[in-house]
Amino acid sequence: MMEETSSDEQPEMVTREEVEQAEKEANAQSPPGGRTSLPAPKPLPSFLPDSNTTNTPSRSMQSGLSRQESAYTQSENKSRVASLHTDDCKKAHIDDGSMSSTYQTGSLLSWISGNSLVSKVVEKTKSSVESVITTLDPGMKEVIRTGGDINIVVTSCKDTKVGAVREAFQQVFGLATVTGLESESGTAAQPVGYTAGLKGAEERIQHLRRSSTISDEQVSVSIEGFIVELLPDKWYEMSCIVLQDPVNRVDLQTFSQPTPIPTQYIHSAQDQTPSDYPLRWAGLSVSIGQVIEQANPHIGHVDWQKALVGVDRRESLVLALRSMAYLYSQKLPTSMIS
Repeated sequence: MMEETSSDEQPEMVTREEVEQAEKEANAQSPPGGRTSLPAPKPLPSFLPDSNTTNTPSRSMQSGLSRQESAYTQSENKSRVASLHTDDCKKAHIDDGSMSSTYQTGSLLSWISGNSLVSKVVEKTKSSVESVITTLDPGMKEVIRTGGDINIVVTSCKDTKVGAVREAFQQVFGLATVTGLESESGTAAQPVGYTAGLKGAEERIQHLRRSSTISDEQVSVSIEGFIVELLPDKWYEMSCIVLQDPVNRVDLQTFSQPTPIPTQYIHSAQDQTPSDYPLRWAGLSVSIGQVIEQANPHIGHVDWQKALVGVDRRESLVLALRSMAYLYSQKLPTSMIS
């Protein structure tokens, strides 16, 4: 057992003389110059930086850093070059795609425009749409096909003549503007013979030009009906059609199909014409239509052809005018034909 220390023991007191004596002994034992006998400190490990060079990196470290910076710069430049190359490739791909799309679109349009089957389908579709529109509203036909480079004045306001010219020329040219102006023939009420019919048609055009109703360059179509004895005591009604285009120097004449006239109507018209009629040389003073209307009040003087032979005058005029329009198109510059 350990003995317990008495709390009554007093601490040992050291005198001043003893302290001074201890200092003298310590000074006597120390080497001269105040140097201690303790060994010099060993150098620090290589992985620890020196205190004097803490803020200044070594050459090897600088070299390592330089190599790292160079490698990083090269890597960054390569990344930029790769990025630029990628962007260029994308741009080129987009441009190629656009060019390819444009080429494909152009090729498609070229194929459509050059394909006869597609052209026929488009033309049929257009014709069908126009047919539906004109069936619902016949007056729209004139609006749909009015226009273009063909502008014609007809020397009459009668719908039989103006409508026939419009229909024929629009069928041939696609678009045509046709208007009617009333004129005078200067010949007999009922011209007789080819010469009288031709003179009456030409006179109607000249009358409009002399009165400055139309210009000297205006394309004009004139229609003059006449009767003629083609066979002994066999009379027929026909129409002389004249087209004049002074600018393109085109002058055409044609005739409609003949419509047979019963002989009694011819004799009646001859009997009603006075012997002193001033224009007897050109024909009769009363038209065949008036004579037929007098004998048959239910038949009008305008549509008597339909009542007698089943074909009205407009139909026969359209056929003749289509031939004239075609001949006219052959003589025009290509730029005017749509």
